[in-house]
This record gives sequence, C-alpha cells and structure tokens, in this order.
Amino acid sequence: MNNLTLKNGQTATFLYEDFWSRPVYQLENGIKVCCVNLNGTYLHTMSEDYEEPQSPLKDEYQPV
Repeated sequence: MNNLTLKNGQTATFLYEDFWSRPVYQLENGIKVCCVNLNGTYLHTMSEDYEEPQSPLKDEYQPV
C-alpha cells in the first residue's frame, strides 16, 4: 500500500492492514484512520479500544 494525498494537501501515511485487510493510515495530526472500501478511497475514524471504523472523515480529509 502507498501513502495517500488528501484533498486538503496533507498526507495519510500507510501503517498496516488490519485483521479484515483494511488499510490503516495515520494522518499528520497523529489520528489513525482506516479505509472501509479496502482501496484507499473512503477513510473513517477508528475507535481507540477495538480499532473499528466509526465515522467517515470530512470531505477535505478524503483522498484525492
């Protein structure tokens, strides 16, 4: 997997694939997010305790 460029110009750095093969990224502000579509196109916040997808990120934090 590759890092993602977001619509706001920031970079989401690829960290790993989780148990369900979802790519997990870290935003420049340190927040971990995952791609629920498995292809780097729809990022969601993750719960800290179980690392499950929660809410979709705002449009400016979605990949270009």
